[in-house]
Amino acid sequence: MNFDDYENEYNVEKFKNKTKSVNGCRKGKRVERELVGFFNDRFGGGFSRSIGSGNRWSQVKNLPEHAKETFTGDLVCPVGFRFVCESKGGYNKIDLASAIDGSISDLDIFLTQVEDDSKRCGRPPLLFYKRDRKPWLVFCKTAILEGEYNYSLKYRDYTCIPLREFLKLPDQFFFTQNPKA
Repeated sequence: MNFDDYENEYNVEKFKNKTKSVNGCRKGKRVERELVGFFNDRFGGGFSRSIGSGNRWSQVKNLPEHAKETFTGDLVCPVGFRFVCESKGGYNKIDLASAIDGSISDLDIFLTQVEDDSKRCGRPPLLFYKRDRKPWLVFCKTAILEGEYNYSLKYRDYTCIPLREFLKLPDQFFFTQNPKA
């Protein structure tokens, strides 16, 4: 008899409900790459992931203004892109229905993070949120996001709409200058 075949209480409990762990760093990078792909498809290139996003403000704060504009947020954006972008993937316990009760703590943390980046670089904030096996959502300041949408959610001073609708907005909405120039 092989010891591995021997069943005891310790062996059974140890492996009973074992779930595969998720590498959050790898997942975050995958989500950022997917978002970059959407922007590059929409605008013909110029977007990439920020290396070490979220942990390098101490390095960026001493750079010239044009560099701060580029290296703030999760995405490196082309010159003239109007927004600073933060992306969050997973966080499947966030329940947007809780917004009706007044607060979603994780979402508040994400919005605070992108608002801090926004203040640092002087560009309006965008939060992109992707739950597993659900469509992408975008949180944009309501005062900036014009128009009516079939599906939207108002949360604090933000409007949340599907990314597919957001990317249909005209180029002038996204850029302070012509990106093709």
